Amino acid sequence: MKSKHRLNRMELREERAAYGFLFISLIGTVTFILVPIIMSMFLGFTTWNPMKGLAGVEFVGLDNFKTMLKDERVLAAVRNNLVYSLSYVPLTISIALVLAALLNKFVFFKVPIRMMTFMPYISSLVSVATVWMVLLYPDKGPINSILSNVFHVANPPQWFISSKWALKGIIMMSVWHDVGYYCIILLANMQGLSAEVYESAAVDGANSIQTFFRITVPMLTSSIFFCITLATINSFKIFDQVNIITEGGPGFSTTVLVQAIYYYAFKEYKIGYAAAVALVLFLIIFAFSTVLQKLEERFTY
Repeated sequence: MKSKHRLNRMELREERAAYGFLFISLIGTVTFILVPIIMSMFLGFTTWNPMKGLAGVEFVGLDNFKTMLKDERVLAAVRNNLVYSLSYVPLTISIALVLAALLNKFVFFKVPIRMMTFMPYISSLVSVATVWMVLLYPDKGPINSILSNVFHVANPPQWFISSKWALKGIIMMSVWHDVGYYCIILLANMQGLSAEVYESAAVDGANSIQTFFRITVPMLTSSIFFCITLATINSFKIFDQVNIITEGGPGFSTTVLVQAIYYYAFKEYKIGYAAAVALVLFLIIFAFSTVLQKLEERFTY
């Protein structure tokens, strides 16, 4: 009985120590994450002049959200975010999946090729954006020079200075920058798949394409949905590329929701309105994440 009582006391002491360490982390989480989220949601229903301190907060109900319905910048941002997400996510995950399959089978120089694939992701977005601005320079950029001199394109795209091509250029840059990250995730999961299944498929006469689509992809559905969800969330949080290269222009052709939040909060000091736009962004991301979770539950192998 005494030994059992002593064990219970030791377990209780260890639990208290564990909760003590967790409490320190919990303070930071509540202070820097939970409280700002709650405040942001509250500010979305107010107007606030930060120059007046807390006395400048005025509750306006749904007025901020009604204003959004007529706000050209916000409407363009929602449209651009949807176009960007629906282009960026399928392209990035598809290319990452193909690259992972090739790297999984490729024998020579496997490690250097993996490093080269992952290098763009760990590079600074500022430097990457600068490089792509040079590559896609309208007059003498390498891409347009190749299009003009090699493929004889009479009027090559104007890229970042064209309202038609600016968003497409940012999508291209983002796919190139991020594909290595998702490739490494898929490759790691691909290497953990059972070799016996592939051996059975080979005995049955399946070729490489059949094996990829009927064995590899179904067995990777959980990892693929994880990458799709992560890429979707990141696609709605895009800001750096847009702010560095185009600042939302030309016009509103590359304006996205985070860039609109930044504009209203730090250039026009409409903190309440910016918080309302942030709340809309949260709801969009939450809706997409919920749909993807339901699809994962249905289609995961």
